[in-house]
Amino acid sequence: MKKSKGFKVGLLLTGFLVGATFTSTLFSSSSPQGSKTIHPSCATPGCHKEAPNEFRGSLVSVSMKAGLIQIDTGQTLDVFFDDNTKVVNWNQPLNKLSKGTPIKIVYVDRDGKRYATLISVKPPVSVPENQRVKLEEVKKLWETKSALIIDVRPPAKHDEGHIPYTINIPLAKLDVELPKVAPDKNQLIVFYCEGVR
Repeated sequence: MKKSKGFKVGLLLTGFLVGATFTSTLFSSSSPQGSKTIHPSCATPGCHKEAPNEFRGSLVSVSMKAGLIQIDTGQTLDVFFDDNTKVVNWNQPLNKLSKGTPIKIVYVDRDGKRYATLISVKPPVSVPENQRVKLEEVKKLWETKSALIIDVRPPAKHDEGHIPYTINIPLAKLDVELPKVAPDKNQLIVFYCEGVR
């Protein structure tokens, strides 16, 4: 493992959260449905702030023929796009995006419909190979309780399902909260998120 900011740290960015190893022991709860302008998972302090004419959430679907993109912000919302819509962090047709991809849409209202002026795709996180931890190693660390395992996803995602006995500290709060839960700077810590897209 590599030392980082005084802590012995291992990073895990594989999708083991939904792997068969832990699937049967995941907790889940449903989020209340309602009208929100940002995805509930981005509403944590220090993460994303609500802005007028802006949605943040997860991609539901794209229809190139209709020029329509659907985003999940706690409810599914329709936003139209056209050739004038600026697309950031993506150089392929929008219908090549995977369902669930985190996106931001800036829009204008016209004739009772929303039209995107900007669609920004959240770029994938890259972690050096020497800082990654394999699923089997994490399973052993979890079973023997020999590492602190921290879910760095936003609370709404953690509430949807997580590895039992892990701590949720959203990435935006990590610098402040980590010293409180891990005062021993030699403690092994494994961080996990949703994994690469």
